[in-house]
Amino acid sequence: MADIDLEALARGYEHRPSSNASFRRAESALEGLPSGGRVLDVGGGRGDHAALWAAAGFQAVVLDPSERMAVAAKRHRGVSVARGRGEAMPFADASFALVYFHLSLHYGDWRSALRETQRVLLPRGRCVIWTLGPRHHRASMLAQWFPSIAEIDEARFPDPEEVCRYLVSIGSDVMSGESNEVVKNTASRWRMAVEAGFISTLQLIDGAELRAGLTEFDNSYPDPGEELTYEMHWDWIVSIR
Repeated sequence: MADIDLEALARGYEHRPSSNASFRRAESALEGLPSGGRVLDVGGGRGDHAALWAAAGFQAVVLDPSERMAVAAKRHRGVSVARGRGEAMPFADASFALVYFHLSLHYGDWRSALRETQRVLLPRGRCVIWTLGPRHHRASMLAQWFPSIAEIDEARFPDPEEVCRYLVSIGSDVMSGESNEVVKNTASRWRMAVEAGFISTLQLIDGAELRAGLTEFDNSYPDPGEELTYEMHWDWIVSIR
């Protein structure tokens, strides 16, 4: 599978603001942690979640390979930024009370990233993962217009049940569950986001499929101001080292 152009994806993220639901997910990851602890967002992008953690009194760190994302994250007060990937975290052993993956575990070798997570977590430290599994891929808004996206994402994203089994095999206590998020947008904003490549998988589909899907979308939503409502079907995993 072709590599993702991370800087192009970072530009696409300008059309992907963090939702209130995503902030609630990030806030919930802190529950029960003593204030002032060191917390890490792997693939943390612009640092929106880390900024919330810093404002709550935590030592927030973003790890991201994209220069453009790192520059954006550094603008947040109280947020530290490191360039790198989850498979080789540039941190000492037992450095963090929390390691957080929000739609980032599927980039690269996820097993290596979880082994690195175990290494950098404090004893009884927490790993929180928000990801997408099979129940989402076939029903997603994008798959409706670009059919190959479902198959590509099923290959890219690790199955949540497999992730849980692997975490148990490397010595973690694991809990998991599901959560749905209702997303609202206008037709024009959603279309612009697709054209900008706001989701990495859009880089992996054929250009003809992208054009055909957008044409079909335009025919179905001729009013650019029409509201779209669709669901994200999330899987969450919490593991304790």
